[in-house]
Amino acid sequence: MRKTFIFILTTFLVTTVCAQKAPKWLEKVRKAIITIETVTKDGISKSGNGFFIHENGEAVSSYDLFGNVEKAVVTTADGEKFQVTQILGADDLYGVIRFKVSVKKKAPFLTVAAADPVLNAIVFIPPSKEEKALSQTAISEITKVKNTYNYYKMEKPLPKSQESFPLLNENGEVFALTQADAAGKGKTYGISVEYIKSLNVASMDMLKHTYSEIGIRKAWVPSVDEAQISLLLYASQQDAPTYLETLNDFVSTFPNTTEGYVSRASHYAYHRKELSAAENEQLQMLDLAWEDLDKAEKLTKNKAEANYDRAKLIFGVVTDDSTLHYKNWNIETASNYLEKAIAAEDHPAYRHLEGDIAFYNRDYEKAYTSYSIINQSSSASASSWYLAAKSKEQIPGSNLMEIITMLDSAFVKSPESEAAAYLLESVDLKMQVGLYEQAVKDYDTYYRLTRGYVNDGFYYYREQAKFRTNDFEGALKDIDMAIAGNPGNAVYHAEKASVFLRLKDAGKAQASAEKAIELQPDFAPAYRLLGICLIRQEKKAEACPHLEKAKELGDPVVDKLIKENCN
Repeated sequence: MRKTFIFILTTFLVTTVCAQKAPKWLEKVRKAIITIETVTKDGISKSGNGFFIHENGEAVSSYDLFGNVEKAVVTTADGEKFQVTQILGADDLYGVIRFKVSVKKKAPFLTVAAADPVLNAIVFIPPSKEEKALSQTAISEITKVKNTYNYYKMEKPLPKSQESFPLLNENGEVFALTQADAAGKGKTYGISVEYIKSLNVASMDMLKHTYSEIGIRKAWVPSVDEAQISLLLYASQQDAPTYLETLNDFVSTFPNTTEGYVSRASHYAYHRKELSAAENEQLQMLDLAWEDLDKAEKLTKNKAEANYDRAKLIFGVVTDDSTLHYKNWNIETASNYLEKAIAAEDHPAYRHLEGDIAFYNRDYEKAYTSYSIINQSSSASASSWYLAAKSKEQIPGSNLMEIITMLDSAFVKSPESEAAAYLLESVDLKMQVGLYEQAVKDYDTYYRLTRGYVNDGFYYYREQAKFRTNDFEGALKDIDMAIAGNPGNAVYHAEKASVFLRLKDAGKAQASAEKAIELQPDFAPAYRLLGICLIRQEKKAEACPHLEKAKELGDPVVDKLIKENCN
């Protein structure tokens, strides 16, 4: 009872407007409070409060003020305006955000209290433009945020003008950010500033709704390796001009990291047309890319890798734009830098690029040799085996079985998400050399890998493989599936006629051939098949006009049938 009386009395005393002289620290507090104006992606303006907690321009406020925002400007107590440049950390559940402001000099900031206030402690809320007096109240309840930080409750209504204001101890040190009573019961809440300070952007956070909703650039994580992950993720989320700003910020933050310069060089070169519509400025982008590559080379001890990076970028840009003719941006220069890289270190990645350049130059022997060097090492990959096979395929007189073996190796090396594509390359050649049973197995594997998401063409090609293994029942099922997927394809109906002929069902074969002709009246093979169906039914007189029609339409193999059955 006594405790309750003391608390009520304390609350009455501290919420009464005091006639005392304002504390000395109040002016410092006033200067640290800022007004924040934000503009959403839809052009809607919002405004609210916040305050600096560090002289470098670090500040805190309400997350709601930044939701869906493209830009934010703060106005200090002295009327100066500064841009919000970075989001340092945020929590949309607790409604708080920490950000960086581009101040020209040291920002007036509040010292964060070293010790947390206790229950019933007297605390202060500085005056706003609307609330002229320094507000005093007592802490009535303390709960926990994330089991570590404090969340405070006070038995006092919070005016709108004092939301996101600092909660201060008797020394003018801030310990919490004020928050309104969402239930509308006339309370004031405060969330620990130490908790807001603990919020940081992690490398994968830009994928989370909390951060992806905010269009302002996020701070980099201290680790260069983790920051590079963020940089990579930003590339798929931002347009070319915005991503250039991100790259510039990365280079500024990590000036001694070669990857930033190499990434920016690549962006300048590949996206020059998106960065500028003027052709002369696009060429200047290539010069900027070259300068960045020079900077990266100076920073690294691995000159082989620097030469490789330059060769790779030149080759990629030149092959991407065959109309480009500018300074050293050509295949010959790429080859020269790559030769330097290989001379210094015979790395598999360098050999792969060597193969790519040779393949582009149609020097398939050299390309095959380069890819083969990789395949003889532990760095052999699906790509190196596949490209070796494609190079070998272009060399006259190559053994198809050797090419099939390479393609099978590509399939074995590939991740499951890519395996199906390599398998189809191999199965085509197996059909050419008569490995029909293996082709059927490969088609079955392809079906499994794609989880049955195949089109009518798949069933048609697997039907042909089954047909050649004399699995005519299996072939019939597949051609029916092909027709179900594309009933208007005359070739499928003609193929079904062929299957029925092998099953010695000339009547059904005839119906399929007639359907093919109905769908495509100028389809010569369908007339030949119809003629054969009628011959099998001892109807040569009826067959011959169809055979003659096939000849008239240019069928290359019908002459023998006409000679044997129509003369």
